[in-house]
Amino acid sequence: MRQSFGILFAGDDLPEWQEYVQTADACSFWGLGVGDSQSIYPDVYVRCTIAAMQTRHMRLGPWVTNPLTRHPAVTAGAIASVDQVSGGRAFLGIGTGDSAVFNISRRPSSVTYLEDYVRAVNDLLAHGEAQWNGQTLKLAIAKRRVPVYIAASGPKTLRMAGRIADGVVVGTGVLPEVVRGALADLRAGAEEAGRSVEDIDVWWLAMANLAEDDATALNEIKNSLVTYANLAFRFTTEGKHLPPEYESAVQRIHAEYRPLEHAKFGPSHHARLADELGLTPYLARRFSVCGAPEAFVRRVAEVHAAGAEKVWLSVRVADKRRFLRLWNTQVRPHFE
Repeated sequence: MRQSFGILFAGDDLPEWQEYVQTADACSFWGLGVGDSQSIYPDVYVRCTIAAMQTRHMRLGPWVTNPLTRHPAVTAGAIASVDQVSGGRAFLGIGTGDSAVFNISRRPSSVTYLEDYVRAVNDLLAHGEAQWNGQTLKLAIAKRRVPVYIAASGPKTLRMAGRIADGVVVGTGVLPEVVRGALADLRAGAEEAGRSVEDIDVWWLAMANLAEDDATALNEIKNSLVTYANLAFRFTTEGKHLPPEYESAVQRIHAEYRPLEHAKFGPSHHARLADELGLTPYLARRFSVCGAPEAFVRRVAEVHAAGAEKVWLSVRVADKRRFLRLWNTQVRPHFE
């Protein structure tokens, strides 16, 4: 079975992160996502530049930035610079905002605001000039229009991505009914703009972990499962295929969510909350690919059968060396 994978590492200091990035570049990953959350991680464009200089194969870019913490000309100039350093391997991943905005007491942008922002960045990169909030913006350094990948966790953002994005990373989950619904929303947006969904590079976000046994692999990502449940359902559950019996538990997650624990490893308030609410099994099925190597491979096959043919693995665990070792020796050979 042929399957494409991207990867994202979260929550480490720069020397360790550089080691993981160099190892991943030799492990056949299509792309590297670099988290942008100024209150939690080192600067995203510093890390993108480091990654560009220390890798040869992977595409790379913010995963994901937002339209609120930087002016569009700043974002366009930054990603154009990364594109030059990387020899044309950059992409721009962007969404409405999550921990980066919550940790400075702001709220995510509207989908309309994000769409206007992306159009301005695209125009700056493609033409060197854009209109933004009634003002003319200029950029002289871009060599090409860097592809834009939109993070989408709901019907409105998926439809918008269908209209304007080069690619999308879908954060609604990898259950069959969720995949079908997301593709329908994406297709509707593409058709509004006279496009086809086949014109869009579609990826599916999944929390990922590899360990010697299934229980350890799951236990280590419970915090991240709650993080992505909060992200997927933070505004509404309408149209997101959430079974009614989990509605009240999801509301409790929203009420008790702690943005500074967005990327915390191991035992945490969020992990305890998932178990207390009885949500862990459902969230694991919906949002993750994890387990011992044999179970991981089977899970990827299930996700592929559901229609998620390209999977972006979010590795939010302390032992990333173990993940990469097991990936390279026991998982990767199944997909080449």
